[in-house]
Amino acid sequence: MKAIFESNDPQEIKRLVKADDMADFIFELVNNGWREFKDTDYDYERAWSKIHELLEEYNIDIDSLVE
Repeated sequence: MKAIFESNDPQEIKRLVKADDMADFIFELVNNGWREFKDTDYDYERAWSKIHELLEEYNIDIDSLVE
């Protein structure tokens, strides 16, 4: 696929360039990050609940972005 974007906003350009990396990171965090804490005393459920709440608030369905 080829896409062409034009912008004079450096911040917008950075976001577009890193969007794929950010989607991969969010996927790993949501689907695998909790595993590091599951056998510890850390109550990760509260943190993961907040992560899912924010994904819903920003209407991000990570599974639709990363295949």
